[in-house]
Amino acid sequence: MGIIIKELTAALLQDINKANDEFIIDSKAILHYINGKLSYTVVPVPERLKKYEPETPAFYASYLDSPDKACFIAYVDGEVAGQILLRRNWNRFAWVDDFGVGVKFRRQGIGKALMSRAEEWARIEQYPGIMLETQDTNVKACRFYEKYGFILGGFDTYSYHAADRNREEIALYWYLVFGN
Repeated sequence: MGIIIKELTAALLQDINKANDEFIIDSKAILHYINGKLSYTVVPVPERLKKYEPETPAFYASYLDSPDKACFIAYVDGEVAGQILLRRNWNRFAWVDDFGVGVKFRRQGIGKALMSRAEEWARIEQYPGIMLETQDTNVKACRFYEKYGFILGGFDTYSYHAADRNREEIALYWYLVFGN
């Protein structure tokens, strides 16, 4: 299996979100703040499917030729396997707008390859690191970020409140801080 990572071009716009698959939520991260460190334990929850809605075509097109944005798409044998979109955040960190790997390509190194390419871009652009947000119900993503070297730096219990008052998820903020 050969993984090829390509930077977004106008010709590749049709490939955005081809790997935006649903995923199973079967556990939840319970947060702990002890001695100045945020951590979590995992508890099971009733299983359910979740899928993120794609952004508008104009949103993705805004990543073309923008000095403060980057989008990388992973291909395996010519098939779209995943994507990562980044932009400059207000605090100078590279912010991950979107990151996903198709179901049939998970646990094969695609996520790591995409994150490595994102890290390379952020370092070249001289960002102090990468930050992203996920939910306390996306434990598999949390474990991936932690294994990659991210640290859990914060949370927000109201991030999703305006969008859906019945949504019982907590936003978790992860940071990959580059050394000097």
